[in-house]
Amino acid sequence: MLGFLTRNRYWPIALDIGTESIRMLQLHRVGNIISVNACSQWQFPRSASQDVQQRRQLVVPAVREMFRSAPFKGRRVVSALSCDQVTIKNVRLPHMPEHEMAEAIKWEAKERFGYDPQRDQIAFLNAGQVRSGNETRDELIILTVPQQETAAHLEMLNAMGLLPEHIEVQPMAMFRVFERWLRRRADEQAVSVIADIGRSATRVIVARGRDIVFIKSIDIGGEKFSESVARQLGLELVEADELRLKSIREHGDKPHEEGREADLDWTLHDAIRGEVETLAREISLCLRYCAVTFRGLRPEKIMVTGGEAYDPSVLKLLNEHMHIECLVGQPLRGMDVSAVDLGGDRRASLVEWTTCAGLAMRNIDFAGGIKEVEHGEHRLSA
Repeated sequence: MLGFLTRNRYWPIALDIGTESIRMLQLHRVGNIISVNACSQWQFPRSASQDVQQRRQLVVPAVREMFRSAPFKGRRVVSALSCDQVTIKNVRLPHMPEHEMAEAIKWEAKERFGYDPQRDQIAFLNAGQVRSGNETRDELIILTVPQQETAAHLEMLNAMGLLPEHIEVQPMAMFRVFERWLRRRADEQAVSVIADIGRSATRVIVARGRDIVFIKSIDIGGEKFSESVARQLGLELVEADELRLKSIREHGDKPHEEGREADLDWTLHDAIRGEVETLAREISLCLRYCAVTFRGLRPEKIMVTGGEAYDPSVLKLLNEHMHIECLVGQPLRGMDVSAVDLGGDRRASLVEWTTCAGLAMRNIDFAGGIKEVEHGEHRLSA
């Protein structure tokens, strides 16, 4: 084991291609200290098209430049498919041996959802046993990715000059940054909830212990918040984005400051209220489903991540309507980030790095050291 630690101090590079930006992160370990060895980020131009091919023409040269501009070690990469590229469905099946369950999942994916088990990537999570009428069944989360999505992603990584080691789906990476703290026996039944509020959507992940039991994507995010501001103030969307960002940067830590700035903060707060309340109701429905399905599964808090977690109005409105404490997550807590510039002065949170940090931790088993990685196979993590 000591030899393995010496040879592989640097883990693969994490690559997170988001709606607004691209992030790369690499961790390394010296003794018991895990540090950020290198990082880089790049923002899409405001005018960037959402067309897949046009975005790829921006992404490939951007990642090449990011790789050259930071001291990354090696070219191995762990990347993520967005929730938009993955179909996530819940099904209930009778309890059966694992090999039979895998075959049953393939049948469900083919007959009910139209996927081809011979070509497409199909994986599943067993969320646990639930009551269905008078029967006990297994609640399963099926994750499927069309072959063309995986092939296009691998082709893109190859064009970047990177060596793909693993392809994950975003929710797995998001949960990993919080899963690493679940080490005690008492944590086996702990309920974790993550609400990752991004530009285009919010991802809700619910876990019991170290097992994910629920994944949901809600089509409400920062863009909807800015659209509400634009409507109320008669602005263009770009202007509303800039106004919100300015308010967050200048007044995020001073929500009670008096005067003109406080009036502006309140105006923005009031403008996004409706969308945040709708989001709170949707998250509450997710938690209600989990409480009914898994008999009393109720969280004590919600960890809020994603770029919108920086907006104090979003957090305040969620706390008002959720009746559960909503806290800003800290994906890099416990790691040494002193040697790098992560692009902000809020080193206590850095919530925009959640997915990238989770990908970077892919090879770390916090319960038992480092996990050996099988090479030569590109697979969907689950």
